[in-house]
Amino acid sequence: MKEFQKTIEQHTFHVYTEGREQLPALVCLHGVTADSKTFTGMVEHMKNHFHLILLDGPGHGRTRPLVHEEDYAFSFLAKRLDQVIMQLTSKPFFIMGHSWGADLALHYTKAFPEKIEGVILLDGGYVFPEHVPGLTKEKALSAWGEYSHTSVYSSWGEFVDTYQGYTTKKWDDTLDLTIASNFKKEKGKYRLVAESFSLLSMIKAFYREPSSTAYTDINCPTLLFHAALPLTDKSRKQGLRQIQESIPDLKVIGIKNTKHNVHWDAPEKVSQEIKLWIGNDILEVAHNAGKIQNVYTTFWPRTNDSNLFTN
Repeated sequence: MKEFQKTIEQHTFHVYTEGREQLPALVCLHGVTADSKTFTGMVEHMKNHFHLILLDGPGHGRTRPLVHEEDYAFSFLAKRLDQVIMQLTSKPFFIMGHSWGADLALHYTKAFPEKIEGVILLDGGYVFPEHVPGLTKEKALSAWGEYSHTSVYSSWGEFVDTYQGYTTKKWDDTLDLTIASNFKKEKGKYRLVAESFSLLSMIKAFYREPSSTAYTDINCPTLLFHAALPLTDKSRKQGLRQIQESIPDLKVIGIKNTKHNVHWDAPEKVSQEIKLWIGNDILEVAHNAGKIQNVYTTFWPRTNDSNLFTN
C-alpha cells in the first residue's frame, strides 16, 4: 500500500491507499485501539474493485492524538476528517467503519450526505452504549482506563494468546500484520500505541453523540454486518431492531462463527458480500433513479452473475 501524511489545521493524519484511483473510492475507518492495518485481511479481496483510502484515527497507528477532548466528538471529528478526504478524492464515495469507525461513518454521513454513495458498518453503530444494560459512562470509562493500563505483554506469544480470543480465525501471519502496529515495545514489554487520553475521549464521544442520533439523517444505501457470537446477545438484538426501524435503506447480514471483528474472522466473505451489494443492490437503485451514468457502470455492470464479483 502507498502511505503518506495529510496535515489539516496543524494536525497530521497518516493515510494509506490501495487500488487504482479510477475505481470507486471506499474510505475505511478502524475501531478503538486499532489502526488502518485492521483491514489487512480484506485489502487483497478489495483492491481490484475499489480505490481504498484507509486513515489512522487520532492517537492510533501513526496519527498523533488531538489536543482537546472535545476534538474527539463525532461531529467535530467528521468535519476534520472531511478536510482530509477531500484532498484524496473529489467524487462521491463509499464509507466503511468497524466498531468506533462505524459510528464515525454514520456521523460523517449525517454531516455530508451529498458525498456518500453508501455506508458499510462492520459490527458497529448499533449497540454501544445505548443497548448495554447498566453501562454508565462512568463504568465504561473506568473499564477502558483499566484496560489501557493493564494491556501490557511480556512477549509476542503472550500477546497473541490473548488476541486469539478476539477472533474465531486460527492465528496466522495476516493477523500478525493486522495487529502488530497496535503495539509498541518499551523496556521489553508490548504496550498499546493508543494512550489513555485518546481512548477515554473516544468513549466519551459515544455518550455525547450516540449512533442513533444520526439514523434519521441516513438516506443512502447502508449495509450492516453483525457478529453471530455469542449466540444469545440481547444487546445485539435490541440494537438491530432499532437501526432497522430507523434507517430505511438498510441491509443486514449476520455471518456465522464471527465475533466483533467480523472482518478478521471472515475477510473474504465480508468483501464478497460488499461487492455483491454494490454491484446488484445499489446499481439497481441508481438505475431506477436515472443516475446510472457514473464510474460504477464501468467496473460493475448490472448483472446477477456473482462470478463477476470474485477475485
